Amino acid sequence: MTTRQAAAVHVDSQQKPRKTPNMREGFTIDQAAAFAGVTIMTVQDYHQRRLVDEPACDISGLRRYRSAELLRLVQVRTLAGAGVPLAEIGDLLDYLSGIERVLESR
Repeated sequence: MTTRQAAAVHVDSQQKPRKTPNMREGFTIDQAAAFAGVTIMTVQDYHQRRLVDEPACDISGLRRYRSAELLRLVQVRTLAGAGVPLAEIGDLLDYLSGIERVLESR
């Protein structure tokens, strides 16, 4: 190993490890978009169309996406990718959620 390579390894080892998303904290919009495989603009479009609830801001002013919002985001993306029109996805998912609640109550 050359001196230059050793110096590069030393510098790399001093960098802080990248923080991974924590579900207790929630995901930021860019992390949620990456998780679902869409862009931030797509997530914002889903909010405007009321397909995915927009989370409330935390004390730092960031919106944190938790498991329920992430699940809905992935469901919307999956249905849209399968060719279901966005105008129909909200009603379809709400209907399926209603059926799920009925089945869980039995």
